[in-house]
Amino acid sequence: MKYSLLLTPLQINQLNLPNRIVMPPMVTFLAKDDGLVTQAHLDHYERSAGPGLIIVEGTAVLPEGRVSKRQLGIYSDRHIDGLTQLARNIKTNGAVAAIQIHHVGATAFAITQKQKYQQLPMILFRLLKQQLMTAGLFRIQEAFQNAARRAIEAGFDIVELHGAHGYLFSQFLSPLKNWRLDQYGGSLENRRRLLLEVFRATYRLAADKALVTCRLGIADGHRRGLSLSDGLSTAALLEREGAKLLDVSCGSGTPDYLRPEKSRYSDRLHLAHRAKSVLQIPVIGGGGIRHPDLAEQALEDGMADLIYIGRGILADPSWARKTVEGKAESIVLCRGCRPCFHLTDSSRCPARRHKQN
Repeated sequence: MKYSLLLTPLQINQLNLPNRIVMPPMVTFLAKDDGLVTQAHLDHYERSAGPGLIIVEGTAVLPEGRVSKRQLGIYSDRHIDGLTQLARNIKTNGAVAAIQIHHVGATAFAITQKQKYQQLPMILFRLLKQQLMTAGLFRIQEAFQNAARRAIEAGFDIVELHGAHGYLFSQFLSPLKNWRLDQYGGSLENRRRLLLEVFRATYRLAADKALVTCRLGIADGHRRGLSLSDGLSTAALLEREGAKLLDVSCGSGTPDYLRPEKSRYSDRLHLAHRAKSVLQIPVIGGGGIRHPDLAEQALEDGMADLIYIGRGILADPSWARKTVEGKAESIVLCRGCRPCFHLTDSSRCPARRHKQN
């Protein structure tokens, strides 16, 4: 197969993507406690060259907002030098360089304060941890703006806010997780207020220096969580606010109830397809795509405008390069292990071990 769609360039404003393959943001836990870029990060992204767009993994805007102490950071000017080298390497290899800026949200509070409050009844603990975690919203908003400034200074072309997968903005969007009683809770307008405030501030700061986008979870796994209609209206609002690209995924949990029976595509890719119906800007979608044949078919079926390949690239970092070079038959395919060994010890990944042998 020639992959005429997958390898077609795409222009987004002044950015020229050489193909429609996206390496999505996947936390590698390769940093040390200081959150600085390591040689292991540089090697990881060097090996993964080939996608038209590479989105550097979720990068923490505050030290207390990390998912792990070994998460990459962008909460200090000390991080700029390493991130500059990383962005430069990505662009030298022909890709557009994006970075996802991230705050884990109330989960971070649970990690750091669980013992202190573990004697409280669960319902009080849940309410308390959210109110305390988000009491300093001004500081969090300021941290996102500072992170965006550092990302732009480092040379990234796109700054992506992480608004999916049950993290900070996703927690605010979900009526099952947002128990606030102020202007950031209750109605949909209130629940998406924080995301929009941060997006607008980041958009103004970026001006003509970089594009600002969002990885948006447009539906929760639970039917009483964020509804698809509310997620789609939020996506449309981000487009009106200036987003030139949207990375679509799920919110808290996987909404498999939205996936048609016997579909070859993942629930997340179906969410991207739904988003395309209300957006004029390009949409990134993916999930569960291991072979370029399926990626090409997804583009042909109009499921998304760009396809992200996550575990496929973790299993074989040369996935995109082999596709571009017409060597798809040599790709070492992800075997879909659960849990994915990459998150604990990538050397145990059966695909990588097979490749080494």
